[in-house]
Amino acid sequence: MENLTIAAVQYDLTDIQSEEQFWTGLQAKITHAALQGADMIIFPEYVTAHLLGIVPELTHLEACEYLDSFTEKYVEFFQGLSREQQIVILGGTHICREEEGFVNKAFIFFPDGRIEMQDKLHLTPEEQNRWPLLKGEELVVFETDWGKAAILICYDIEFPELSRIAAERGADLILCPSYTDNAFGYYRVRHCCQARAVENQLFVALSGIVGVLTEGRPQIDTGFSQAGLFTPCDFPFTEEGVAAIGEMNQDSVVLANADFAKLRDNRIRGAVAPYQDRRPELYAELRKGHAVSTIPLTSG
Repeated sequence: MENLTIAAVQYDLTDIQSEEQFWTGLQAKITHAALQGADMIIFPEYVTAHLLGIVPELTHLEACEYLDSFTEKYVEFFQGLSREQQIVILGGTHICREEEGFVNKAFIFFPDGRIEMQDKLHLTPEEQNRWPLLKGEELVVFETDWGKAAILICYDIEFPELSRIAAERGADLILCPSYTDNAFGYYRVRHCCQARAVENQLFVALSGIVGVLTEGRPQIDTGFSQAGLFTPCDFPFTEEGVAAIGEMNQDSVVLANADFAKLRDNRIRGAVAPYQDRRPELYAELRKGHAVSTIPLTSG
């Protein structure tokens, strides 16, 4: 299939009064996207953390245990709606328990019942120091009707090695569910999404959380985002490399068309070919004899 219509959700972190209200809100967005002709809908990182707003404030460990209690329902809910609406659903991310602890995991559901999963590979300082979360260890590149795709969760998009590996394994599409609570975080993720699209000549779809919980929780309180679909900044796409973009910080579903024929055309007839022109042998040679440097973190 050549064309994929993606619905990237700007998910509103509004006050809710019950669990039922949460699930009903998700269902309404999925139904709306399907009626608009979307083939795939993308929810943001930490979407189920919205449920923390209906219980008293919890510690981070208690929050993980509470959110994990919804894992079975989460899977049944999205799997059922994917089959019913005949739409691929990236159900954002959900905190769930693995053998060794809790992980921040993305689930993508297909109408035939298949589920692919991706753990977050790079944890932010807050996720490492306050949340009791474990880092993922595997990058999953999976098949779709439109080609191969990968999921990079929020902070993961800021590490170009992952997108390059996904591209080398055949990915034409990267899905980036994110949660950023201020403009700094959003633009780091947004600009990295666009950089990854340019570097690897592929599509990157971004979803995020907007809005404010009146009574914020230590784990989630406010969102800042502008969802969209990004492309190479080259023929036959637009100069700015934006296929579609939402209105900043507004509750909405952003529809975008990923035309894979245009992507192939870009790789053949674009003014530049940054993916094809890379020089891995040179890079390996340049690394020889040079230790990897790090920037020390300082306080004050």
